Amino acid sequence: MAKIVLAGGTGNLGKLLIPAFNRKDKEIIVLTRKKMMKHHPGLDFALWDGENLGEWCEALEDADLLINLSGESINKRFTPKNKKLLYDSRILPTQTLGRALQNLQNPPKMWINFSGVSIFNGAASMQDESSSDYGDDFLAELSKAWEAACLSAETPKTKKVIVRMSPILSKNSGMFAELKPLAKFGLAGRMGSGKQYMPWIHEDDFIRLILWIAEQENPEGIYHACSPNPEQNKDFMRILRKGIGMPIGLPQPAFVAKVGAFLKGLDPGLLLQTAPVTTNVTLKNGFTFNFPYLHDAINQLVK
Repeated sequence: MAKIVLAGGTGNLGKLLIPAFNRKDKEIIVLTRKKMMKHHPGLDFALWDGENLGEWCEALEDADLLINLSGESINKRFTPKNKKLLYDSRILPTQTLGRALQNLQNPPKMWINFSGVSIFNGAASMQDESSSDYGDDFLAELSKAWEAACLSAETPKTKKVIVRMSPILSKNSGMFAELKPLAKFGLAGRMGSGKQYMPWIHEDDFIRLILWIAEQENPEGIYHACSPNPEQNKDFMRILRKGIGMPIGLPQPAFVAKVGAFLKGLDPGLLLQTAPVTTNVTLKNGFTFNFPYLHDAINQLVK
């Protein structure tokens, strides 16, 4: 039985991945800051604080795979306090995991560390895994620092893989769950110019992609967890409305979107910044998306 360690696996991403690994008869250990009750024979928990080495390091010994899911949600205003929270919740656990691996006799064979496609925020053209036209806003800089924290760790026995996440379209959480009720009331019109690109991935493809990467004997260093077909905001909203069955969607000029973001406690860049990102490495290496196009993803989620 393969042994999988999920650092910070009690959040939304963990809730997607744990059942998938369970179905494949994997032994799963979740590193968590809160004491959790064991409720499945293939699932166990180890307490950690994400900053200090301790008994939890034993969970990594002889593991086949480490996945670092640590990180506070970016759905916040980017105040100085929140910026520090977002930075510390990603960088410190990543650095701690790197230190832990250096002290093991038999460290994990592979370490998947997440990052964000927001590393390309503001890019003028479409970016894939080979691109380096990185942005310079807060989220881009955060992603750069996150990747550097992983890549700088000396882990000669462990293959490191960076998975740059795009927003996951899920029935119960995230972007689709928030936009669906707006669309039903005719409020899901274009935001700002509507020309900003919105990368995305269906929840089923996200799960399948992580399972697929975990099985690669010689994985690539970087994968983009996004559909190969991103949409501009105006088209994303149109396809969403069509799937919901709502013919109209009131547009939101940039200033209205900024006010709405403020009222929802979000940074307006999350709504208005462009991230023209696609994936090439996944397709080149044989991964097949079940939902490569947005209309199919939306229709499945609606049904």
